[in-house]
Amino acid sequence: MSEEDRLKSIKEAVFEGELTEAKASMKQVLDEKLDPARILSEGIIPAIREMGESMEEGDFFMPELKMSTKVLQEVAEILRPYIVSEENMASYSVPLWTGEGDIDDIGKYLQTKMEQSADLPPQEQMRIMDMVVAGLNTHEFTPCKIQAKEVTDL
Repeated sequence: MSEEDRLKSIKEAVFEGELTEAKASMKQVLDEKLDPARILSEGIIPAIREMGESMEEGDFFMPELKMSTKVLQEVAEILRPYIVSEENMASYSVPLWTGEGDIDDIGKYLQTKMEQSADLPPQEQMRIMDMVVAGLNTHEFTPCKIQAKEVTDL
């Protein structure tokens, strides 16, 4: 399997909410010494962008969002030590989530954040991914709206 296929496997597993597959794919690419920045920029960030697009188009709903968010959280835990050095971890901070609205508004927000992060250094991309996970985990999910809660413990 090529590196591109492995990165595609991570992207698809995150998007589909397949935790076991995502963790196995992450372990495999890290064991093979694939660049962690590339895993983030070509595997995980495209999955988040696709989540946003699908939310905006009405093809991705609360159950899928919850499953994918859980997978994002797990892969972030695996990848973070490879992106953020131990000495930088003390000053590592996660930006506050600012998106709110209905599901297509959140979808647009995710797409915008991923587009803005494309040219950033890996540690900054990791911060944005952590912000997305924290933000999606602190939202109240109702049938029609996603309402932002204030996040104070980051």
